[in-house]
Amino acid sequence: MIFKEYKPSISLLPYIETYWIAEGYAKTKEIDKIFPDGCVDIIFSFNQIPNNGALVPYLPNLIGTMTTFSEISYYQNISMLGIRFKPAGITAFTKIPINYFTDSKTDLTLIDTLFEEKFYAKLPELETSIAKIKHIDLYLNQRLISIFELNNQIVYATELIKKTNGRLPLIDIANRSCLSLRNFERKFKTAVGISPKTFSKIIKFKHTLSYIKKNTTESLFSIAVDCGYYDHSHLIKDFKTFTGNTPLHL
Repeated sequence: MIFKEYKPSISLLPYIETYWIAEGYAKTKEIDKIFPDGCVDIIFSFNQIPNNGALVPYLPNLIGTMTTFSEISYYQNISMLGIRFKPAGITAFTKIPINYFTDSKTDLTLIDTLFEEKFYAKLPELETSIAKIKHIDLYLNQRLISIFELNNQIVYATELIKKTNGRLPLIDIANRSCLSLRNFERKFKTAVGISPKTFSKIIKFKHTLSYIKKNTTESLFSIAVDCGYYDHSHLIKDFKTFTGNTPLHL
């Protein structure tokens, strides 16, 4: 399967992390694991019959912020396109609390009007993935005149957590975001979909996964200490939550 990412136009960078496409053909049933990343995706599937029984073909499927891994099966033709929003980025386009979608797949046409029917009805008619991405990018740019204001305190908090690889205590993040801890946790969950504690764990996990790939000879205990875990048992526990496996079996 071919997987490619494309950057949005400059005006959409505060809200969208990337566009992505997944295309190919699987002769036999294949299963992939998707790890949590703290983001919300909207996915369009262009298969007449959904390979994994989860995505509604041709309609916008919203994949909420994940707190654990997800398994997706593929068979025969694969054609998907996704919009990955930055943490809290989708709140510019909807007022529905994002924690409503956590760990779920939702047919967006049933609950929100983010996309007009004439917009997504045209997508299957476009011949190439690049043309589809340009169509989406143009549409979202046109929506910028009526978007909602992002909560800059929460956006700052997500960037601070990422910058520190999930190692900064929550009380410090709340203080630097000029919020009380209770108010910070409530606003963060509404905008990002998960608690700041869970988001920090996911960011730490992502950093550790990258660290392991670059330091293949280092001991698990040493990796745990270098990446901010109390010990290697805490690292293993998080990896089992987010991947279903230990770091040695990925």
